[in-house]
Amino acid sequence: MTQAYVLSFTEGISVDHPAPDRVVIETSDSRFTLKNLSPGLAGAIKILSSRGATENELAVQVEEKDGVDVLSSLYYHLAIFAGRRMLRYGILCDGRRLATLSPVSPHFQFTPGPFDPQKSFALSRFAYLHREDGRLALESPLSHGKITLHDWRGAALIGELAEARDLPSLCELFQELPPEAVELFLGMLLGAGFLCEAKVEDPGPGESRPLLQWDFHDLLFHARSRLGRHSNRLGGTYRFHGKIDPLPAVKPPMSEKVIDLFKPDIEKLEEGDYPFTLVLEYRRSIREYADRPITDRQLGEFLYRAARVKEMISSEIQDVSRRPYPGGGAIYELELYPTIHSCENIPPGFYHYCPKNHRLEVICGCNEATDALLQDAIRSTGREGTPQVLITITARFQRLSWKYESMAYSVILKNVGVLYQTMYLVATAMDLAPCALGGGDSDLFARAAGLDYYAETSVGEFLLGSKRI
Repeated sequence: MTQAYVLSFTEGISVDHPAPDRVVIETSDSRFTLKNLSPGLAGAIKILSSRGATENELAVQVEEKDGVDVLSSLYYHLAIFAGRRMLRYGILCDGRRLATLSPVSPHFQFTPGPFDPQKSFALSRFAYLHREDGRLALESPLSHGKITLHDWRGAALIGELAEARDLPSLCELFQELPPEAVELFLGMLLGAGFLCEAKVEDPGPGESRPLLQWDFHDLLFHARSRLGRHSNRLGGTYRFHGKIDPLPAVKPPMSEKVIDLFKPDIEKLEEGDYPFTLVLEYRRSIREYADRPITDRQLGEFLYRAARVKEMISSEIQDVSRRPYPGGGAIYELELYPTIHSCENIPPGFYHYCPKNHRLEVICGCNEATDALLQDAIRSTGREGTPQVLITITARFQRLSWKYESMAYSVILKNVGVLYQTMYLVATAMDLAPCALGGGDSDLFARAAGLDYYAETSVGEFLLGSKRI
């Protein structure tokens, strides 16, 4: 193999030369100075900060200017740069870049070694292409690097590796590419974790038993919503502050027609409620109901104890609130939509719960859409009886993503979990029949409510009814 990877500094690294023998390098998280550099070594660093060069080309430059004795210093600095995840690795083909591998995490390592050209390899099922800054980027939750494809040839090679291929067959398919470039590309994919050896006896090429049991979307979601395998910003970055107004802490009314709900006496409940340990011990999912349906007072008390706004808190950046269940950043992006099939003193229909004013806003009566929501809930439980009350939990996504980056949807699901538990405990304390559902049709709900799927739609479902004694 006559070709080699072109080394250069990763994007975002700035290099300053305040003196001929001194270089100041600044990365996203550090700044350091290299002193007493030889002319050849200083020139090599300058090349790394611009067009880049192969390791051999850098060595030739240093040897010509400084002599062979300085080569060890070059290799030492290259090892330091690689250890600090400052280097990216490119493939040139006919004077044009074919692909570039860049680190995206502090755990990135790239030590490509020789591989058997007669063995077959296939793209990992976790690898995916997406558009980024006008180019295609190849990423995977298995990799700590990202490969940028600079033209169609790289994308075509990736497409062919959806099936198991060996090096000779790829070279035959892409005769316009030098075999050395194809070999470098395979080595890059293999060394960075995008490629697996394809063996007939493997149910999943190169996958361990634990990895076999991960779905693509689950592992990607896990890797991208936590630190460790990406370079995206994560946390409360307020990226839209000053660009887009935040959504209000309480959703504006959805209807002028409302039903005020019963408010329980919290002080009396504190005196006579079941002990907390008893509530925890007796909490369970109940899918069968008493003949007499849940009452309006019970539904009102349940919603008041589980989800009301207890306090509004104003802020110069984003208004927040306090409620009975915990919520990330006190933002409370979740909304409750009861679909009532049978409830004393409340007509069957579709409602939105206002947690600030503690009332139901009437969206519509029973119709084909509300019947479909109830049928979807019945299918989820595997039972024949229609639930008395289906509470659909939605998220106003931008309420949370306005502040949080990379982890917003992860926080939403955590919030759904703690709301589920709060609703279970309240229902148990009230001797009601609660049951959280494992899934639902978000498109169906968005159509029923007349909401934009990307602005607000369902992330959880909860059944509630009267308990059979």
